[in-house]
Amino acid sequence: MLFTLSEIRKKEIVDTRTGEILGRADDIKFDSETSDVTSVIIYGRPKLFGFLGRDNDLSVKFSDISLIGKDAILVTEVECIPYAEEKPEKRADF
Repeated sequence: MLFTLSEIRKKEIVDTRTGEILGRADDIKFDSETSDVTSVIIYGRPKLFGFLGRDNDLSVKFSDISLIGKDAILVTEVECIPYAEEKPEKRADF
């Protein structure tokens, strides 16, 4: 079954061991050399409508996803790690 990114973004990610809803799939990360999807990114939930910031973003490895269903994405061996956007190094152009 094929899904587009917009269809995946509408699905909630559920940890099947605890039944906890981790959030919605907001973005994907893929390897540009092999075109393989490596992880699904979940943006942190806003605190007090975003006035107090957000929770940490999470990254779920694509290999930990057991099923992408009609309404949800099921994750079994979940090892959510905080997702830190890699920032390019600053160059000094003289």
